[in-house]
Amino acid sequence: MNLSQMRIMRELAERGTIAAVARHLHVTAPAISQQLAALHRELGVALTYRVGREIRLTEAGMALAEMAGTVHTLIDRAAETVREYGGDTGARVRVAAFQSAGQALLPGLLEDAEGGPSLVFGEHDVAQPEFAELVDQYDLVIAHRMDHDEPWPSEQLSVTTLLSEPFDVAMSVDHPLAGRSSLWAAELADESWIAAHAGFAPDVALGVVEATAGVRFHRAHRVNDYHLAASLIVGGELLALFPRYTAPRADPRLALVPLEDVRIARNIDVLARPHALARVAVAGMLGRLQDGADALQRERPSALVGPGLHHVEVWLADVDAERAGWAWLLSRVGFSMESEWPGGESWEAGGTYVTLTASPNLSASTHDRRRPGVNHLAFHGGTREAVDAIMAAGPEHGWRPLYQDRYPHAGGEQHYAGWLANEAGFKVEVVADLVVNALHSLNAAAPPSAPEC
Repeated sequence: MNLSQMRIMRELAERGTIAAVARHLHVTAPAISQQLAALHRELGVALTYRVGREIRLTEAGMALAEMAGTVHTLIDRAAETVREYGGDTGARVRVAAFQSAGQALLPGLLEDAEGGPSLVFGEHDVAQPEFAELVDQYDLVIAHRMDHDEPWPSEQLSVTTLLSEPFDVAMSVDHPLAGRSSLWAAELADESWIAAHAGFAPDVALGVVEATAGVRFHRAHRVNDYHLAASLIVGGELLALFPRYTAPRADPRLALVPLEDVRIARNIDVLARPHALARVAVAGMLGRLQDGADALQRERPSALVGPGLHHVEVWLADVDAERAGWAWLLSRVGFSMESEWPGGESWEAGGTYVTLTASPNLSASTHDRRRPGVNHLAFHGGTREAVDAIMAAGPEHGWRPLYQDRYPHAGGEQHYAGWLANEAGFKVEVVADLVVNALHSLNAAAPPSAPEC
């Protein structure tokens, strides 16, 4: 068994046909078939079987394909280590990005680039599923995914989220609504809008706002370029939906105002093959992208910061016993651990954080949510399917479902949510986001493959 055969098994697991593997590896299909036949003879175990035109892997074949990925990762890591001993500074890192993220993040990679790896950039504004295919051409792929879309195929990719980026309402600073700290969807019904072309992500987002308002908005113009849209906005009374962190903000005449009653957001993720991240140069470039994304969030929290919840502090009677269950729940609803210490930890999402800690001033050893005070915490859960998955997995992590006879509408027919409680007596609610409820009620949202503009 050699490395070429192992690579063929890895590619076959992902591409499904010998012809597709041959095209990707730039060899003939008979050459691939010969390598597979030789591998079958050597191992004496069936590795593949046919289903129509596709080649499927047996369990043994899947195990070998998975090990092949591990082997290639180790080889790349070894080669990178040897280059470091040789003082090689000529490594090349290839980075792909869609337009608005590229404009916001890629220039920062060129700063202090002297003496580091050479960079090759590529702009690709493609449908969401096609971003995953770009990892065969690039080491790092900056991709977008609306938060109600299907997740990336994480079994084949390493996925690093740089930003969860809300869409805000863009307008001229002279617009009557520009002084508001936030806006309700219904207030926007009589406005004229710059929309993206049908099927593109910003137009999908605008459809969600329409569904929340209950009326169809007037789309005065169709523009996919944010710079052009910004020029039109500052020259008149037009509105548009702009991504908060990566849209152009150089013009002081442009204001962004957040929405109050509907959250529309996209994830900006970096996709990579696991073996690509084994290279020191690639991993270092990913770290710089993360630093750039963090800087964008600090510089552009929003055009206006309105009132809202800053943080919640939850006192636990036994931090060590309870933190694992809380860690599972908070990570499933989109929180990331920001800090940890022997007596507690803090988790953050969207500018709000939850602190779990103990205190010497506890007046009781148990929590009773039925006493006066806070009854429960409610979290955004994402799609309805995501809420269902959390409810199903909860018991394995110390959270038992409540009100199962009325799930998922215990809070009302228009409210899709589940309730969970742990052994310590804490209750939480996991709610399907308004954007998802609006999409279900519309039954007319663009498909998950809608591209970004």
